[in-house]
Amino acid sequence: MFRTVDNHLFFSEHVGGDVLPVCAAMHNLTHKQLHNEITLDFTSATSFDAAFMVALSTIARSYRGDMVHFDIILPRNTTQARLLRNANWLHLISPEKFEDRTTANKNHFSAFQFLDVQQQDLAVVRCIDVLMQRVEGLHRNKLKALEWSLTEVTDNVLNHAASPVGGVVQAISRPTKHRVDFFVCDAGIGIPRSLRQGRPDIQDDTLAVKAAIEEGVTKNKTTNQGNGLFGTFKCCEVSGGEFEILTGNIRLTHSKTGLHVRRTTIPFHGTFIKASIDYSFDKLLEKALVFRGRPHDPAFDHVERFYQPHGEQIEVLVQTEFNSFGSREAGKLARTKIENLMDSGHTPIMFDFNGIHLISSSFADEVFGKLFAHLGPLRFGQLCQFRNVDSTVQTLIDRAISQRMRV
Repeated sequence: MFRTVDNHLFFSEHVGGDVLPVCAAMHNLTHKQLHNEITLDFTSATSFDAAFMVALSTIARSYRGDMVHFDIILPRNTTQARLLRNANWLHLISPEKFEDRTTANKNHFSAFQFLDVQQQDLAVVRCIDVLMQRVEGLHRNKLKALEWSLTEVTDNVLNHAASPVGGVVQAISRPTKHRVDFFVCDAGIGIPRSLRQGRPDIQDDTLAVKAAIEEGVTKNKTTNQGNGLFGTFKCCEVSGGEFEILTGNIRLTHSKTGLHVRRTTIPFHGTFIKASIDYSFDKLLEKALVFRGRPHDPAFDHVERFYQPHGEQIEVLVQTEFNSFGSREAGKLARTKIENLMDSGHTPIMFDFNGIHLISSSFADEVFGKLFAHLGPLRFGQLCQFRNVDSTVQTLIDRAISQRMRV
């Protein structure tokens, strides 16, 4: 809920839902009332929807290019104020007053602005890394599908959107629902206008947006295959997830009730995409990424790029891979990533402890003690190999394993 008084937008209770009325209010404040300073007052806000905030952050970022400045009043609710900071929305809206918190959130990938290929790649790498340590059961083929989808949608921003602020991307994991939600937003020319640059035959905006999620549809077939949005949409569709596009005066949604496309009275100046994928669906890669009747297996994925420098074996440099070795909480994140790298116990891991001289007993138990208990002695010996282990660290690992053997 929100209301406007002078140049203030007051948000109360749940901040979410349709972002278009806020778009209209900001347009009115800046283009009709000619305000160049806007205050976003979240004093009475009690919760925030990530989709809404990613879109709002991108809109604000765009207005900053027109010399519009934003002041933010934080919620009275300290938990929600902390969320605004850690999700990085505050920094994107008002970077002079709020520091970048992109890497502050260990459970989700906070909102991140990318302007070029290097920043886009960094966003995808960081996002996949967060998911690997947060989401249990994210086997390699599922990880490939998620990485491919996120890469394609963010790549579309750079190749097609002509957005002066690049794009904003955020990812949220929902383990209880087995869902990963991606949000990607830009302030560019929109899908219909972009597609018509190479497909002038598609004059209707509704048809243009519907065509954008069809296989092989692109504005330039000499440089693009036209499978990015199609493949991402299929990941959502086959897994029973949700998909949304908001661009110009068109909103496309897909859920369990089917595909719906409708016109909106208020335009969105850019493109917002939400992809909600159920990663518990076993055949996600095989069923979703099928192009020209053939399954697509993305080459040089995240695991191969960062963990397989010399063949099939996974190599983990412990010192650089994990942020902390002093708590059970840190151990839980590390073990989840390790189990995902093992790919359901199919791939051995070489742990290189070079530079590590001490770990806590709780970390050793949470990672290696529990891995031993889960895999059993034989499988643990086959899947877990060690090198450059300090004698103190070795003693702590051995003790954790021996204590688990007595349980």
